Amino acid sequence: MFKILTLLLLSISFLYSKTHITVTLPVQKYFIEKITKNDFVIHVVEDRYKEFDKKNKDIIEPLAYSKVYFTLALDREKEYIDILKAKNKHLKIKDLTRDIKKDFTNGEINPYIWIDPLKVRELSKNILNELIKLKSHRKEFFLENYNTFLNEIDEMFLYIKGRLDKSESYNIFVYEPYWHYFAKRFRLNLYYRENRYTTLEEVSSVIKLAKKHDIRKLIIEKGTSYEQGRSLVSHINASIVEHDVNAYEWRSNLYFLTREITKK
Repeated sequence: MFKILTLLLLSISFLYSKTHITVTLPVQKYFIEKITKNDFVIHVVEDRYKEFDKKNKDIIEPLAYSKVYFTLALDREKEYIDILKAKNKHLKIKDLTRDIKKDFTNGEINPYIWIDPLKVRELSKNILNELIKLKSHRKEFFLENYNTFLNEIDEMFLYIKGRLDKSESYNIFVYEPYWHYFAKRFRLNLYYRENRYTTLEEVSSVIKLAKKHDIRKLIIEKGTSYEQGRSLVSHINASIVEHDVNAYEWRSNLYFLTREITKK
């Protein structure tokens, strides 16, 4: 009897033990946790507290010995995959963006779909399906959380749309294509500039462009130097918005971006 009870407890423990998975960005962890809560142990490659170092076993091994690596079809992930697969040939690689339509920006496929709330609905469906494959016995729990998350996304979308529809600021300078899907979804116009200092010879044309289109904002990637941005906005009476598209707190992050864009 004791032996049977022990085997039963071991089987239950195995069934409900946490599965380890690896993701590239903190924002992926956020999406997964919205659906699974704490059912999985999630390792993040681009963790702001631990720089990715292929020579550091303490960093690489938890990433490599996960059951699956969820990717976002980023070019730099190819290097990560090679390194992790060299450690663990059984590591499964799953692209969470599969079957989601992507745009070309400046001649290249733009992978930053999670900046658009409605694209995140599609992304979340892919996440749900993959998680159910990993833990089919938790399907109903995942579905409940997934539907709750979809409601949150819809609520957020309507709030952002309402605020931006009333805004007088809808033409924006950017250096990078990170905000393409957000701008497209909410009918903002992005004007791309080279990520460098504005020369004296360019000042006149920049002023004319900014006046013509009433450009009042420059969005830059959080953590980059303000100096190049300042050399641009100082000539056109615009303000800089610093934003991190990869940050964990996706929802509050987009609310922040919306507030900064609409701020006078």
